[in-house]
Amino acid sequence: MNRFSAYSQPVPGGFRCMMRFARDAKPKPLMAEGDRPQVFPDELAATKAALHHVLAYLNGNLVCSGEIAGGSVKEAKFAAADRKLFRGGGKTVEVETKGAAA
Repeated sequence: MNRFSAYSQPVPGGFRCMMRFARDAKPKPLMAEGDRPQVFPDELAATKAALHHVLAYLNGNLVCSGEIAGGSVKEAKFAAADRKLFRGGGKTVEVETKGAAA
């Protein structure tokens, strides 16, 4: 389920870099300009590109579902809950706040 993989795949004209991230069900090729898979001249170049892109993904800012980039999941959930009025039976009502009366 939460699997990562990266490898080179032989194709006519060279090799292409294939990567699978935890969010994807199947490996996808590294795309070049024009929405076409990038073809490398040798296996080593394709493997280096795979390593570079997977490490950049893992060392980057991973964003969880509902998370605001730069914040935490906990902060995003609290911010969403502050705008709701919780009623009995699992019902919620969205609350709109108006400007402070002067």
